[in-house]
Amino acid sequence: MDTVHVIANPNAAGGKGARAIPELERRLRREGIPAVLHSTEAQGHASELARSVREAGVERILVVGGDGTIHEVVNGLLALEGPGAEEDLPLLAILPVGTGNDFHRMVRAPSSMDATVELLRSGVPRSFDVGEVRWKGGRAHFVNLFGAGIDVAVLQRRPAFGRLPGLLQYLAALVSALAGFRPIPLRVEWEGREGSTGTFEAPALLTAVTVGPSIGGGFMISPNARCDDGLLDLFFVESLGVGKVLRYLPGILRGSLTGKPEVRQAQVSALIVSASDGRPFPFELDGEVMAQETERLRVRVLHGRLRVLEMPEGGRA
Repeated sequence: MDTVHVIANPNAAGGKGARAIPELERRLRREGIPAVLHSTEAQGHASELARSVREAGVERILVVGGDGTIHEVVNGLLALEGPGAEEDLPLLAILPVGTGNDFHRMVRAPSSMDATVELLRSGVPRSFDVGEVRWKGGRAHFVNLFGAGIDVAVLQRRPAFGRLPGLLQYLAALVSALAGFRPIPLRVEWEGREGSTGTFEAPALLTAVTVGPSIGGGFMISPNARCDDGLLDLFFVESLGVGKVLRYLPGILRGSLTGKPEVRQAQVSALIVSASDGRPFPFELDGEVMAQETERLRVRVLHGRLRVLEMPEGGRA
């Protein structure tokens, strides 16, 4: 078996990653799977490691972490532009030890340690779509989520609720963020299937573009989203009062929120998000608040750009 390069985040989920690493090493040795371990040391380090691994011609990477770690790894793998950029990337396998793990919900793959080791032996590759975001002076990718609005405020408040488990952590941060949040006046111009186009414009509580169905550890904002259909799913919510947000929450969690006039959705291949008032706004990718603010950005889908290792059909552990 080819050597597996492990990129592990010891700080994932408040130290859960650190606890998983030594056990994973023991399991891999016991099963005779050759592996090289790379532990991240700071924010952004996973991207550096992934880029180096790709340049070395490594064929398989096991990511130990959550959505943020996967985000960094994929951005490192896709950093190359120009000739050679479209060559096959290493296969990714995921051992989810993050808080939200929304990317892993899209993957037909196990979450236990033993089953992940089996995945390395018998998994099959599947192509996943990736989102690309470009703004003046910047470019990045997302494996599941681009967001602007209340989600940024939620991420900024989430550390205060770090002792709570995944979804509850995001729910508590949401309630906290709603009190002082001011909707952002945004204009979203999108392109969809067969040349369809549309525009959403309003003071926005949330503008989210996803590859998969869920964000924030289980908010099912786009239950019909598929990770390999060549489309992204747009979820645009106009300004809402706190009471209405709380009334809508059960429907969002169940993936059954339909027919609400303040909520608009579309399947898109590309879109432009701009500030109606011309003022820069913050945004996040895969649960990571970006350092830059911008008044305009472009989003598009890269169809099938990522290869992820899954269990064969019907073999989810």
